[in-house]
Amino acid sequence: ARTADLLRDLVLETPPNAGGGWREMLKAARLAGRLRKLSVEEERMLLDFFTKSAADLLAQWFENEHIKGALGFDSIVGAYHSPYEAASAYVLLHHAFGEVNGKRGLWGHAIGGMGAITEAMAKEAARRGVSIHVNAPVKEVLIENGRTAGVVLADGRRLIARAVAANANLKLLYTELIDAAVMPSDFLRRMRAFRCASGTFRMNVALDELPRFTCRPAAGAADHHTAGIIIGPTLDYLDRAYRDARADGWSREPVIEMLIPSTLDPTLAPAGRHVASLFCQHFAPQLPDGRSWDEAREEAADHVIATVDRYAPGFARSVIARRILSPLDLEREFGLVGGDIFHGALGLDQLFSARPMLGYADYRGPVAGLYHCGAGAHPGGGVTGLAGHNAAREIIRDFRHRRRRPRVPA
Repeated sequence: ARTADLLRDLVLETPPNAGGGWREMLKAARLAGRLRKLSVEEERMLLDFFTKSAADLLAQWFENEHIKGALGFDSIVGAYHSPYEAASAYVLLHHAFGEVNGKRGLWGHAIGGMGAITEAMAKEAARRGVSIHVNAPVKEVLIENGRTAGVVLADGRRLIARAVAANANLKLLYTELIDAAVMPSDFLRRMRAFRCASGTFRMNVALDELPRFTCRPAAGAADHHTAGIIIGPTLDYLDRAYRDARADGWSREPVIEMLIPSTLDPTLAPAGRHVASLFCQHFAPQLPDGRSWDEAREEAADHVIATVDRYAPGFARSVIARRILSPLDLEREFGLVGGDIFHGALGLDQLFSARPMLGYADYRGPVAGLYHCGAGAHPGGGVTGLAGHNAAREIIRDFRHRRRRPRVPA
């Protein structure tokens, strides 16, 4: 528990920044002091999370293959890898050590759908005098005299600003939205190699009835309909799904998590009808046969529906509408490079002081006035707002100290 508590505390902090001078050395020393308060066994556990596979970690605690499969699901979500690969244990931890309303290890449901979160944020921002431009894609980040000066929108408008906080995937930001000539060559080289890939394929479906699972049939809404329903019975099943995707483009037996939020929130669907999301793994970001996902998306979606139908006969017949988001759709519509929902792989080389790379973990980019506030910065992906919270603290600090020059890591 103390290990998880330490990590929960660290997600709210700016990591020690390599090359940042004596202040960063002091920050690292304070972190070392906190680590020393852990027992040797707690230190071992911390090492396990960052180096072991989820399969090895779970084997220390559980024998039943189905329990390990259910818990191992979180080790592959948003990560294009097998639960037998090193460092998949951290992805499992990343999904499990959060909290909702003070309750640790739990997830919440936003009444009104996920859009209700951003609507609430927009309402509060407007109350505080913030202007919000929608349907206004950014074409370029303006750099003038070595400093960020604002952005150019796709329609040609220029928005001049003292600072730009970028929530975009950082690989997208630095390879498509900023002139390469203004960035250090080693920084740009590493950003081009920043690992972004996810095996995610998403579907939203409208249903005229609730699914009836063979393993737990129910005539109406039951407890399991309000929970996450995972098709992924064992770690070997999860592993085969990944290997199939690497070889053939997608899994012959995909891993699927079904959520039916309308069982908790009646505002989402008419009476007697329901909406469900199908969060599916593994589907290759780039298909190995050279096909585009535009050609394959309907076939893959049919395969997902058929897979659910094997476990809940009649499900396919109950689908009255569907929306498909292939890895390519996720990239085009949401800027998720490689369909990566975390804005970058959660490997040891892209975490904490190394996210997005050593020397740039303090939410500041290589150009003065440019900040990272999205999942490409510490602590990574998830609906948390933590990167934005931490970036805001650093922006305020710079404004107070009137920082004018870019910080150049050694």
